[in-house]
Amino acid sequence: MIKLFVALNFSNQSVLSRKITGFRKRFDPKFNRYSFPHMAMMAPFETEAEQVLNLAETLKEELDTFYYGNSEMPKLGFTGMGVFNHKKKTILYLNPHYGVDLEYCSEIMLDICKDFFPHQYKYKANKTQFLPLGYFQNVMELEPVMEQAKIEFTNFSQIPIASISLYALKNGVWSHIEKLIEFEDNDERFLQLHQPSL
Repeated sequence: MIKLFVALNFSNQSVLSRKITGFRKRFDPKFNRYSFPHMAMMAPFETEAEQVLNLAETLKEELDTFYYGNSEMPKLGFTGMGVFNHKKKTILYLNPHYGVDLEYCSEIMLDICKDFFPHQYKYKANKTQFLPLGYFQNVMELEPVMEQAKIEFTNFSQIPIASISLYALKNGVWSHIEKLIEFEDNDERFLQLHQPSL
């Protein structure tokens, strides 16, 4: 059995993406475990190791169909911050606002993954998905960080999605194993096309 999840990968060119990475590098004790700028589309799940290749190919085909003719980077917006208490950890997060397309895409991805769950596997779906800013032992550890977060994330904007990938848990660290789809950065291409010659 192997533990997986499907994630939105954010463009490193985005100001908000760089701000999130910088914040997590300074304040998140688990930054090294989750250092890539991403947000899970669903809760992690398990499948048989020999099924991973088939799952990745199925997800790729569905995403190619879903985004056919539209390779422009989709964007994910945010509506505020929140705190989630779960067993022995407290998570500070940004609350995403899905557009209709992204929400439907997430539902399709989850439905496909469910087809690869082992027989009698009990999947624990998250009530909501969010973008973690930090994982903490308790609320007291979080309090001073929360004040800094309020300063740095007072204005919420959209963050471009560069790609969607499949990740696996290996030796306690989430590792990228397959890029399912990649989007074009039209803003960057526009700048290159209009770069003045010297």
